[in-house]
Amino acid sequence: MKPGLKIGSGLLLGAVLAGGGFWWWQAGGTQQAVTGTLPARPDLANAPAAIRDRLAAAEAQARSRFQSVDGLRALTRLYHANGFPEEALHGYRALQQLEPGEARWFHLAALLTAGYGELEPALELWTRATALDPTYTPAWLRLGETYLKANRPAEAEAAFKAVLQRTPDDAYALFGLARLDFEAQRWDDARQKLETVVNRTNYTVGYDLIVSLYERLGQRDRATAIRAAAKASGAYRDPADPWADGLIENCFEPYRLGIAAGNLARNGDPAGAVRLLQRAVEVAPDDVSALYQLGTLLIQQGDHAGAIQQLRRCTELSPDFADGWANLSALQEMLGEKSAAERTLAEGLKNCPQSPGLHLQFARNLQKAGRVAEAIAEFQTSIRLRPNEPDAYLELGNLLIRQGRSGEGVAEMQRALAAEPEHPMALSVLAFNAIQTGNEAEARRWMTAVREQPRVPREQLSRLVSAYREQFGRAP
Repeated sequence: MKPGLKIGSGLLLGAVLAGGGFWWWQAGGTQQAVTGTLPARPDLANAPAAIRDRLAAAEAQARSRFQSVDGLRALTRLYHANGFPEEALHGYRALQQLEPGEARWFHLAALLTAGYGELEPALELWTRATALDPTYTPAWLRLGETYLKANRPAEAEAAFKAVLQRTPDDAYALFGLARLDFEAQRWDDARQKLETVVNRTNYTVGYDLIVSLYERLGQRDRATAIRAAAKASGAYRDPADPWADGLIENCFEPYRLGIAAGNLARNGDPAGAVRLLQRAVEVAPDDVSALYQLGTLLIQQGDHAGAIQQLRRCTELSPDFADGWANLSALQEMLGEKSAAERTLAEGLKNCPQSPGLHLQFARNLQKAGRVAEAIAEFQTSIRLRPNEPDAYLELGNLLIRQGRSGEGVAEMQRALAAEPEHPMALSVLAFNAIQTGNEAEARRWMTAVREQPRVPREQLSRLVSAYREQFGRAP
């Protein structure tokens, strides 16, 4: 080898070694910085093994020389996803120092901070997040919402308008502006925005507020029509937030998985809900709540074999859990397994003799079988055990009326109304009974109540109006 080549190779090797030494030194510095910021481990005595094991692995990674930041990220996500907000906030603060240009850490920390009711610190974090990533809409929406809660309408308006500048069709931002108009009593502006929002979202956003607005404007018919259409539950649904929503992949706590699964199912993702519940059952095979939720969801999905497996497991683990027996028996009945359904219901009543729901189910079965006297007794037992709900009163009342015992049946309908005032079925039956018996004053009174109840189906109302006209020769 030529001398020059030897010298060049030596210099190259020296540079590589020097670079590697710097990398080693730098990694050691990062490791030391991360290790010094790790939160103290919380009490995990009651946590599932899946959580304990993953936290231990993430913490070990965070203490390693070359993967410390990755470990801190994983550890913080695990703490946040599994219900340890203080430890998660500790991790986010450390990540904000280590990766100050990453908007995600400020946004996720703001969610936890706002959850404590600390609005001003949360506003600072969301302001930083939106500055770092102006394209992340959920941070802007949260910023506007928090300004609104803090009674800072000008800043809230600016945040919502910032969203609409990028995505003019964003229903949540427009809803935020509508709320500001509503609070400022700018009724016409609020109405225009809210009508746009509910049309874009099929009433999943803005339902409650537009009903309140129409009532304030004296447009009770429009408010009633919206309620009668039953287009939404009235519950406000948070906008999609990929950074926060993605945390569920790090969740191994059955209760939280169950809540998330319920949200997914309501929002049209039953397959995702099943996946989360299967994870919950895998983590905690004896968790009756998770088994039951999975079983009922599988019924809706048409996986009857899977549903029976989960519900049967519920009854084995918790024989005093009446809903497990009730749903298993009802499913077997639906599948034509009548004998199995009867055995399941009988076993359920043996284990849960004070269950009003099981007695109600037994009463229905007896009624179908034509065993009227026994059915009446079971309805009465269900009422005695749960006198504050209308179902057993209603079904007993209908049965008595069909048996020609109208006076007793009407009395049960009255009791149903006492349990749930303005119940649509009770009102309809009482109106029809008054019409049939020729009591026009009572019929008119009940028809007024029926008309004012938006939950009475239009077809039912039309039939009652026709019956009234036929009986009394005029419209009610």
